[in-house]
Amino acid sequence: MTLNAAIRPIQNGRRLQTIIIGLRMKKHGLNIAHKLIFLFVASLLVIPSLAIAEPDFTQPIKFSHVTHAGKNGVPCEFCHIYARRSIVSGIPPVRTCYGCHSVVKGSTEFQKKEIAKVVGFWERQEPIPWKKIHDVPDFVHFSHKRHIKIGFDCTQCHGDMSKVKEVNFAAMKQPLSMGFCVKCHMTKHPTANGKIAGPVRLTRGAHPIAGAAQKQPDGNISGSRDCYTCHK
Repeated sequence: MTLNAAIRPIQNGRRLQTIIIGLRMKKHGLNIAHKLIFLFVASLLVIPSLAIAEPDFTQPIKFSHVTHAGKNGVPCEFCHIYARRSIVSGIPPVRTCYGCHSVVKGSTEFQKKEIAKVVGFWERQEPIPWKKIHDVPDFVHFSHKRHIKIGFDCTQCHGDMSKVKEVNFAAMKQPLSMGFCVKCHMTKHPTANGKIAGPVRLTRGAHPIAGAAQKQPDGNISGSRDCYTCHK
């Protein structure tokens, strides 16, 4: 049974309770102030408790971007292969992880323990149940492909992931809120040859190459302000 299916009876029961209370208020002719209080309390009844729906965001494997992207220089798109060609960036399948860790077994007891978990998922032919942290609501349409093609770098939304030991909410650089997105869309970003002009990097998401000559901006670009662009 899914979480939504489990809490639906609770929601329906609370809605019925809300309607009954409302009818009683109408009968007794309570004033506007009381009705406003009622609406506030009723909203708390209808919305499921956070305690009921609170998810567990402990990652199944202590994957370290510091080790992979930092020390070993693995490019973002080696694992997140769909970022430049799709709406989502994608999570690597177990075979990608095992492709490396069938050989690389780790140099510390901690690493060996975590890599053994990867091997276990591969042997059982089970997907790793990663917990998604960088997310937007279902009613928001965001395309990685569109942003990367215009020249944005992974770090502009995700920060320097090569310094992140474990992906969790505390590690998020940006809130990915509507305010954050609208502010970026309203900003005039310098461009060179039609692409966002930024530091020269060996790969997207990597550190800027020290001393590399940057292209001189020859224009600027800002994002769409049409609601339909993000709320299709």
